[in-house]
Amino acid sequence: MRSNSVVGVKRPTDEDRVEALQRFLVGLARDDDANQLSSTIADLHVRNNTFPGEVFLELAADALDLVGTAHADAVAYRELLSRHLPEVEFRGKQHRRIQYAVLTAFAVRGGLEPDLLDEVTYWIDQYWQYALFAAVAVVRECAERSGTPIEALVAELAKRSTIEIS
Repeated sequence: MRSNSVVGVKRPTDEDRVEALQRFLVGLARDDDANQLSSTIADLHVRNNTFPGEVFLELAADALDLVGTAHADAVAYRELLSRHLPEVEFRGKQHRRIQYAVLTAFAVRGGLEPDLLDEVTYWIDQYWQYALFAAVAVVRECAERSGTPIEALVAELAKRSTIEIS
C-alpha cells in the first residue's frame, strides 16, 4: 500500500483510492461474493481511518445516480439486503452499522454529506467493510432494477470514475 506519512500517520493516497475501486469493480464484475471482496481489499484499509469506506459510499451513490433511482421507485431496505447480500449475516450491532452504511449511500445520492467521523467513531476500523457490503448490495440492486448486466453497470461505473478495469 502506498501512503503519505505525516508524523507516522498513514494516509491513503490517490493510488490507494484507484486500487480500491479497481479491486471492488473487477471483483463485482466477476461475481465475487461480498466476503471475497472484503478479503481482497482489506490490506488497503488504514487503521483508525474510514478509508476505503468513503470510496465505496461514493460508488454506491454513483450507481444510484446512474440508474436514476427516484422516490417513486423506492428501494425497500430489508429486501435490499436479503436479495442482494445473502452471503453476509448481520447480528446485534451489525444491523445498525449496515443500515447506517446503506442509508448514507442514499443520502449522498440525495446531496447530503454525512459526518462519518462523528457517526462511526467507535467502529471506525470496521466502517470500510460495512460501506463495501452496502455498495455491493446497492450496485447489485441497481443492475437488477435497470435490467443491466452487472458487468455492464460495473464498466459504466469504472468509466465514470475514470478507472481502468480489465
